[in-house]
Amino acid sequence: MRSHIIQNVVGTETRGVSQREGSVSATARYLIDTKIDLSEGNYNVDELISPLIPINDAHLVLGLEPLETLRNIKYLSKKTTVILNTHKNYPRNVITGSEKEKKYPENNEIINTLNQLTKRIIPRDFNDLAKSKLNASIYTNIIILGVSVREYKDIFDKNLLLKVIKDFLEKDKTNIEAFELGYNLTS
Repeated sequence: MRSHIIQNVVGTETRGVSQREGSVSATARYLIDTKIDLSEGNYNVDELISPLIPINDAHLVLGLEPLETLRNIKYLSKKTTVILNTHKNYPRNVITGSEKEKKYPENNEIINTLNQLTKRIIPRDFNDLAKSKLNASIYTNIIILGVSVREYKDIFDKNLLLKVIKDFLEKDKTNIEAFELGYNLTS
């Protein structure tokens, strides 16, 4: 909301705690003042103020876990960029063995499916990257945020996000390193 081109943010959050041991699916809609052309006919005023993202209408998806990303496939289209953390968080019932016959899909299967539906996918084990470069996987999401800001640098203001990180996150030095690491991963 601090950016001069973001006119409004409307968001919803859906929790899936009972199914995935703490996983969360969150959506946010940013109304970009200079980027939406109502003359295209793809939007009406009600959609622009709705907290819901219409089917096949997401521009950016931060896939924090492969299977959870696939579960939200309804939002994807050829205008969607997916930044996918390929680190798998297996469902509890698979780990405990109560459903041994069920298998977690291979990352290649998930990536191939997403590639068919999206404009661009950036897959990487961001947990592994966070552990190897910053000695803790807790910085995974900040790295992903850095990648997303680089991908949408015309919309997200890097310096403004760095200020938000400094203002709101503990250990801001490491969080800034994580953000910069993500920002510099893609060109």
